[in-house]
Amino acid sequence: MRVNEFLNGESLTGNQAAAIFVVWLGIVLAGGFLLVFSVP
Repeated sequence: MRVNEFLNGESLTGNQAAAIFVVWLGIVLAGGFLLVFSVP
């Protein structure tokens, strides 16, 4: 699957949307932990 087809949205299935949400949530949580623990 090419990136254009993946980002088109029309071919986005529930499983792909869930996977994207989980990845996004993980990135947000990781960034939050880094910010919290990097502050002295």
